[in-house]
Amino acid sequence: MILIADSGSTKTEWRLVDEGGNRLASVVTEGLNPYFLSEEDIAAVAEQKVLPFVGNVEKIFFYGAGCGAPIKATQVSNALSSVITTRFPIEVSGDILGAARSLLQNEPGIACILGTGANSCLYDGTQITHIMPSLGYMFSDWGSGTVMCKDLIALLLQEKLPSNLVEEFHATYRMGRPEILDNIYNKPLPNRFLASFTPFLLKHAEIEECKAIILSNFMKFFTYYVKRYPRPTGSYKVSFVGSIAYRFRPYLEHAAHDCGVEITTIVQHPMDGLVKYHCITVPESVGDGNR
Repeated sequence: MILIADSGSTKTEWRLVDEGGNRLASVVTEGLNPYFLSEEDIAAVAEQKVLPFVGNVEKIFFYGAGCGAPIKATQVSNALSSVITTRFPIEVSGDILGAARSLLQNEPGIACILGTGANSCLYDGTQITHIMPSLGYMFSDWGSGTVMCKDLIALLLQEKLPSNLVEEFHATYRMGRPEILDNIYNKPLPNRFLASFTPFLLKHAEIEECKAIILSNFMKFFTYYVKRYPRPTGSYKVSFVGSIAYRFRPYLEHAAHDCGVEITTIVQHPMDGLVKYHCITVPESVGDGNR
């Protein structure tokens, strides 16, 4: 049996499948980003919420936000292996490799993530060849739920939103400036807190100030995360995975058109593509569980 995990900063989807890709069990836990959680925290989640349904597992493929750095991947691998016994070494990779494998399988292209965070890579059909530095929501991540909502909250606190929108925000969330600032500066996981306002931004996407935030962010995403890659003759496939890309699709496609980028695929979740990659189309050379 194979256990595949797709972990963002907000949630982790776990799916247990047989060698043919048939689903045996699945569970959703909180996100396990090693930049925000310790090895002990990750192990505790695995023990309490994953181990009870796993049973005998031969391989684990874990794709996670924050796992692109080897030291962070090792932290997650150590946490999982301390709880779950497997026949083969656990493979932990960054979520962007998971996105590339899910979206592109064994074809070259540009794979993009737009969810709580943002990222992209140039993929040659086997491995990542180029990647833009992932600097988090403080310095990049344009188009992500965290950054778009950070921009929304900034306008709210600066009193630059229409009064009716401000009134609806306070009626919906029951918090004012002190509570918002306390959550951002004094409490853990401010990225999740900021991204939690995404439904409000989407609901009011056609209001001038909100639409400007959305389109400006997506334009910046294409400028930084897509158009800086070296491009040979002909165009790469540009594909997206993530809740923001999926839910804000019309605005993403609008910005793509203005930037001269053609999007081929937008999906909300990468899991089905990852199951296909590992159980159906993965080449023998990379399917022996020892990557």
